[in-house]
Amino acid sequence: MEKLAKQLAFKIASSLNYDKEKEAVIAYGLIAIIQVTITVLLILLFGILINAPVEALIICFSASLLRKYSGGAHAETPELCTMISVLYCTLTALLAKYLLVAIYRPIPMAIAILLIFALSFLVIYQLAPVDSPNKPIRTEKKKKRMRKGSFLILFVYFILSLIFWVFSNSFAAFKAYAVCILLGISWQTLTLTSVGFLFIGKINHLLIHRKEGL
Repeated sequence: MEKLAKQLAFKIASSLNYDKEKEAVIAYGLIAIIQVTITVLLILLFGILINAPVEALIICFSASLLRKYSGGAHAETPELCTMISVLYCTLTALLAKYLLVAIYRPIPMAIAILLIFALSFLVIYQLAPVDSPNKPIRTEKKKKRMRKGSFLILFVYFILSLIFWVFSNSFAAFKAYAVCILLGISWQTLTLTSVGFLFIGKINHLLIHRKEGL
């Protein structure tokens, strides 16, 4: 994935007479585009295989759109990031549609919505945005803008969750959709915390560094 992006970036930069710095910017953008495209397609494919494509995509987009503004822990390679995303979205979609919906009750669900969103707002207020070595946030103005964007997206998700909850008795699928939003938000919120960084770090160590040491 990264190799392909760099090859494309080199060709684009050469044709436009760009320097190495601009070429690196193009490569970074291409890596992001390729990674997002492959990740979404794989999540859709595996979602279809488990008969839960909508649920898997809701989890994917509820986490990824919030992540765009809030940042969070990163896997060390795009391929590993894609693998984690596909596994999480597919497995939790399966859990939401076939287990959590079976035990769904309106009052406990309302409590879960309030608790998870309250905790998410608190974590984002205290920690977001969380940058990365490849994409540092250098200005306070940008930090405020990204934090504001995180709150806006989280508020929209909260409204959607309430709508799904209110109409869950009339439309059975809304039960799973509301649960999926919570699963996406919970995952993204976790990646902002030290626990999330530790978890992703362990995965990086097990699947990358240990392999390199063999």
